[in-house]
Amino acid sequence: MAQTKKNSAKDLITQSTILAAASVIVRLIGLIYRIPLTNIVGNEGMGYYGFAYEVYQILVILSTSAVPTAVSKLIAARVARREYKNAAAIFRCALKFSALFSGTLALITFIFAPFISRTLFGGITEVSPALRILAPTVCVCAVMGVFRGFTQGLGTMVPTAVSQTLEQIFNAIVSIVAAALLIGKGAAYGAAGGTLGTLVGAASGVIFLYFIYASFRPTMRRRIRKDPTKKILEDRKIYRMVILTIVPLVLTSTVYQISSLIDSSLFSNILKYLGYQTSFISSLYGIYSSKYQMLINLPLGITSALSVAIIPGIAGAIALKRPEQVREHMDMGIKITFMIAIPCAVGIALLGGPIIQMLFSDATTLPGRMLFVGAVNVVFYALSTLTSTVLQASSYMKVPVINALISLGIHILFTVVLLAFADLHIFAIIYGNIIFSFCMCLLNFYSLMKLVGYRIDLTKMALPTLIASLIMGAIAFLSYRGILFILGSNTVSVLLAILIAVVSYALVMVITRAVTEEELYMFPKGASLVRLLYRIHLL
Repeated sequence: MAQTKKNSAKDLITQSTILAAASVIVRLIGLIYRIPLTNIVGNEGMGYYGFAYEVYQILVILSTSAVPTAVSKLIAARVARREYKNAAAIFRCALKFSALFSGTLALITFIFAPFISRTLFGGITEVSPALRILAPTVCVCAVMGVFRGFTQGLGTMVPTAVSQTLEQIFNAIVSIVAAALLIGKGAAYGAAGGTLGTLVGAASGVIFLYFIYASFRPTMRRRIRKDPTKKILEDRKIYRMVILTIVPLVLTSTVYQISSLIDSSLFSNILKYLGYQTSFISSLYGIYSSKYQMLINLPLGITSALSVAIIPGIAGAIALKRPEQVREHMDMGIKITFMIAIPCAVGIALLGGPIIQMLFSDATTLPGRMLFVGAVNVVFYALSTLTSTVLQASSYMKVPVINALISLGIHILFTVVLLAFADLHIFAIIYGNIIFSFCMCLLNFYSLMKLVGYRIDLTKMALPTLIASLIMGAIAFLSYRGILFILGSNTVSVLLAILIAVVSYALVMVITRAVTEEELYMFPKGASLVRLLYRIHLL
């Protein structure tokens, strides 16, 4: 049993590492191409780009985001019981359902793009060209989501990881070229050119995943022929299962994303009511969406990979009635989340301003102050996303939805008050986001304790990581200031400070035993890592 737990935890870490590595690559590409894109279209154009993306993200969540998770969960449960006929039927029905639903949403969005832009963003109709280009992308992403869910349900994250990377490469190239070609017509069309890459990138991901599926199809057919399952699910029942699984996931994700859409709508409408100019509002939101959120979302992509990887393991363990294995996945998932999110939050808070200066040649203090205030959101959002995933994978599908709605209500109240009466402009959005994610964490952990009987030991799981992260932060910040004083180069100082931060964090985690030797073995190349640490007398 102990060996089974160790293998289960190691597999979770391996699959998470694959997705996390892809996520880092994807976000680094996104970070790199956003630099020339921002330089081409400017803060105003990035504001239109950001507004259009808020609507697009809602559409993607409604039609796409829950699909990989839902399909992965349903297929993993069938594969665990070797019901390959039912697994194939689930894939087929999910593909039909997603294509029809997302296609309808895409058509409505394309037709009513000017009305949506006018209504949501205080009459800023310049958002509509970008929104119209993003509309068909919704359908392409929905189909891609089904293919990703299928491969994830089979226990491999490699196709998802490769498709994400391929998608972002095409996205980056086409976005920059199209924005440069269209910026002559104005900032709105430059922003629209920037969104064209999203469509082309998604199409490349679908093509790749289809070839992966086609290559696996003969193996799947052999498994189906040997499948002794007599109780074959009817299409009607599968559609019902898919919908009942997707809807709670969609609602939870929608509440997460709709909070961002509500923020952008409240921000533009309230500031316009207070007398601010459209160009100022769009520029300020452009800094928030293209600089602040980009840096905040980089570590969140890594922790999101863990949420995706944990689904098949929990669903399979529940299907086989192995509660100890379920708890093992929970423990490992939450501990890894702390190990990633806390040091990233500390690093962003202390070095966020210099990083923005390095990337965008922006020496103003506003982005750095925004990151210092909002860095804690990395921890709260990572934990709230993971705990929502754990609850839904444990078949408590509605609970995260209710928790998210309660948090959203509190969030909206605080955001409106801060925007209208505190004159905090963009900081009102940041404080509101902190309140939302913090409330989600509290409610989700309470639900896990009450419904699953799971209690988190913060002293054991979070405190050692927090101490190591604070030590790392102090070393990194002092290193940055010292190197900057000696060399005078912000870029060199930032890069060396980040390198020192990574090394110092790893060393402090090992020296303080915040990560154990047994846990180190579970990581990819863990045995080599342990041998190295013994050689330098750290173990």
